[in-house]
Amino acid sequence: MSETGNKKVNNDSEYQRTIKYLGIFGGAQGVSMFLSIVRNKATSVLLGAAGLGFIALYNRTIQMFSECTNLSLSFSAVRKLSDTYENSDEEELLDCVKVVRSIAFITGLSGMLLFFVFSPLMSNLIFGDQVYYMRRFLMLSPVLFFMAVAGGELAVLRGTRELNKVALYTLWTAVSSVVIAVPLYYFRGLGGIFPAIFLTAFMQMTGALYLSTRRYRYRVSPFSFSLLRQGYDMIKLGVGYIYSSIMTSFSVWLICKSLSDMADDTVTGYFSAMFVLIMLLPSVLFAALDSDYYPRLSGVFGRREERNAMVNGQIEVHVLVQAPLILGFVVLLPEFLPMLYSEEFLPALQMTQVAILGMMFHTMTYPISFMPLSAGDSLTFLLQESIYNIAFVLLVLFGYECCGLYGLGLGMLLLRVLDFAVVSLIAIFKYGFVFSRRVLKCQLMQLLFFVVVLSVVLFVADGMLMWALGIGAVCCSALASLYVLSRHNSLLNKIYKRLLRKK
Repeated sequence: MSETGNKKVNNDSEYQRTIKYLGIFGGAQGVSMFLSIVRNKATSVLLGAAGLGFIALYNRTIQMFSECTNLSLSFSAVRKLSDTYENSDEEELLDCVKVVRSIAFITGLSGMLLFFVFSPLMSNLIFGDQVYYMRRFLMLSPVLFFMAVAGGELAVLRGTRELNKVALYTLWTAVSSVVIAVPLYYFRGLGGIFPAIFLTAFMQMTGALYLSTRRYRYRVSPFSFSLLRQGYDMIKLGVGYIYSSIMTSFSVWLICKSLSDMADDTVTGYFSAMFVLIMLLPSVLFAALDSDYYPRLSGVFGRREERNAMVNGQIEVHVLVQAPLILGFVVLLPEFLPMLYSEEFLPALQMTQVAILGMMFHTMTYPISFMPLSAGDSLTFLLQESIYNIAFVLLVLFGYECCGLYGLGLGMLLLRVLDFAVVSLIAIFKYGFVFSRRVLKCQLMQLLFFVVVLSVVLFVADGMLMWALGIGAVCCSALASLYVLSRHNSLLNKIYKRLLRKK
């Protein structure tokens, strides 16, 4: 077979794989999101606003300690595991798995002890000097250990390509949280919050262990300094994740605080609602990148041509799949917004539409942004995150200062454009990345529909005309994407031909 033929086969294989796992993980994430909505609805009915507030306080406190102590092993260890899985023998892989589990064990132990020590202080700060809540905080300290161990096992599954098990774990966490929490809230009311958090974390750890130990027997040596030293790269990258998480959380807090000072809590509420909505759809579709693409990219990072082909393939498929969905979500948002929130949030409609359109650029950026992580280049990763978060604060606040609510959305759109430019330039000049012609054509094609939809939502006042033009642009975007994808996927090719026959 010729070299051109080989490249076509490889590209088609990458398409097939990307579409396959986009469906698997997108479906699992979608079911998980639906069950989360069910759980939240049941919680609001059974416990009321006070119960939701209590749960948010406990979970945010636990999450804060977890992010500061567990080194984000579910991601930071994937690169080393994937590289070992791709290029080493079974014995080296088993040693690497043991290192990851040992680091997870010791970070979990550290997080649990820190949470235990600071429980009286947290109880006093959040609830006042109440012994009842202090005891409950003490009881929740093992949750940090459960979360760390589960994160280590998730890294093992991702790094060793056990992707069906990762999807199963996603479903297991969603189902277990509903099955445990709802009956406890029903029978014990507010008193069921603590055992629900404890048992949910324990069951999630149990599920992760069950799925991973079926192939790799559980072995740890958490107090072996020589063994832990082998995980230096994971620890270094994990520290970068901690920095990134803290900086992102601080940026969001700073924006909310500044908007509250510049305007009022209503504007802050609009921004918070917008921030949730712009991440709603991508969080479902990007799950495959975290679980399938990142481990594979880490395994082939040293082979430039193969790595560039993989990155281009991911960009192309995600642009083609996500662009019609994002555009459709923007056009239908006037109907979705009152359903998801209430009519009180309608003043934030145009702001949110413009901000969500910015996710078109995020779709192109996200696959490229994995390159520093796959290279183990924590300094470049920190540089990317620092530029993003500084620009996040400045553009959003400057946008509001200049243009009010509309400026908030415009600031988010400009942020995504800037992020795409920065991440692309770093990838091109530092890692030798080159956009393929096919990717550039797909990007330009979908950006044309982006401009049409943006113009419609901003400048067309007539309701019927707006719906007609908007839905027309979305349909054209979807058909164009389906045409390109159908050339590399037999099932999509049949669907596309059937649609043409109907017409």
